[in-house]
Amino acid sequence: MGRFATAADYYNYREPYPPEFFAHVASRLLLNPKTTMLDIGCGPGNLAIGFAPFVGACVAIDIEHTMLSAAVAAAKAANVKIFFIQQAIEQLFPAPDSYDFVTIGRALHWLSPELTLGVLEKIVSPEGRIAICGSIASDSPVNAWNEEFRRVRRAWASDPDESKYRIDVGHWFAHSGFRKLDEVQVLHRHRVSVPHLLARALSFSNTSPEVLAERRPEFEAEIASALAPFATDNSVEEELLVKATIVGRT
Repeated sequence: MGRFATAADYYNYREPYPPEFFAHVASRLLLNPKTTMLDIGCGPGNLAIGFAPFVGACVAIDIEHTMLSAAVAAAKAANVKIFFIQQAIEQLFPAPDSYDFVTIGRALHWLSPELTLGVLEKIVSPEGRIAICGSIASDSPVNAWNEEFRRVRRAWASDPDESKYRIDVGHWFAHSGFRKLDEVQVLHRHRVSVPHLLARALSFSNTSPEVLAERRPEFEAEIASALAPFATDNSVEEELLVKATIVGRT
């Protein structure tokens, strides 16, 4: 059973990538029907599905079967054509094609820089671009509830030190031929329900249903209690900073 096997059903409750984010990145990078795309560690397919309408061919890979099953269903529902492969990026080479546009979302910290960079050097086209994408809470006061949400989740997490999830992209690519070239940022504000946030908490591998086991009801009750002072009609406002760090050969 993979690390995210019991979290896969909840992964789409993570901070979303809004439609305007995909449009901005596509415009900045001049994505077009001739662009070939690879999404690494695709999870339930959010990045691949969002960018697929802007490119000509889209391939998405992940090592977790349950994630890929969710991605296949979501792509079908969105009526987009994506070729899914259950594989680690380190196993992708030799690849049949090179790619003009490569995306990595919430998977960068799981990848071995040395092995992954070796593959990227071979499969990214000479003028190709890599987009390291993320969607996180902004510094807006409307996100005051988020600190309590994170505090409770860390207290229950199997590995509460989450510093490994905060990656310096420039440092990660330092020993390669790739460098940071650009950055695209979009602010997105929406309301999110408390039940939605409970499901989001279960989407993390260190507070997954497997990790919590019989403690899950107590965990959910503590999260709901922490959010209650911030909620109106059982929901809170959330502002997200949605970002793509663009990397390419100099």
